[in-house]
Amino acid sequence: SKGGALSVKLSSGELLPADLVISATGVRPSLDLAATAGLTTNVGIRVDKRMRTSDPRIYAAGDAAQAEELYTRNYVVNAVQPNAAEQARVAALNMAGRDVPSPGSFAMNVLDTLGLIASSFGQWQGVPNGESVEHVDESRYRYVGLQFDDADRLVGATTLGLTQHVGVLRGLIQSGRPLKSWKQVLRNDPLDLMKAYLATVQAAA
Repeated sequence: SKGGALSVKLSSGELLPADLVISATGVRPSLDLAATAGLTTNVGIRVDKRMRTSDPRIYAAGDAAQAEELYTRNYVVNAVQPNAAEQARVAALNMAGRDVPSPGSFAMNVLDTLGLIASSFGQWQGVPNGESVEHVDESRYRYVGLQFDDADRLVGATTLGLTQHVGVLRGLIQSGRPLKSWKQVLRNDPLDLMKAYLATVQAAA
């Protein structure tokens, strides 16, 4: 900062003028202990569907666990509390002698920025051969974007200013159930989420 003006110095030494600088470093698991124990690691401690590490006597869950993701089946670290709690539940049951597989880790974020709630779930950026629909209400600062795959499943969503649909969106995406005729209903009105949830996820429970 010089005279109140901001600038960013790159690793090359180049200076860039800026109006705003945001430091967004994210999180990274500490893997020293796992590596010392001889466990397989990559960006996290690699675990199977039952949260077992490469040593079957050791389990890992939460922000350090690199587990299979729900839809992509890639092995990722999803460092969010609901994911950590679900992985811990699966690990505990398997350590107690049960045979309980994880449905797969699930990417989700809910952020509060000056009172405006933003959320993202699952494959919010879309998938190959998928479809999407958006609802925009600029006057009320509201937005919802839904992502479908080619099997008529809701696989991702992004919202802004809409909090009442958070649980429903998570349930619709995590269930992996085909929406069938409800896909067209949501394409016509992306806010009809509760009806779609009750007719597909709840009806099958």
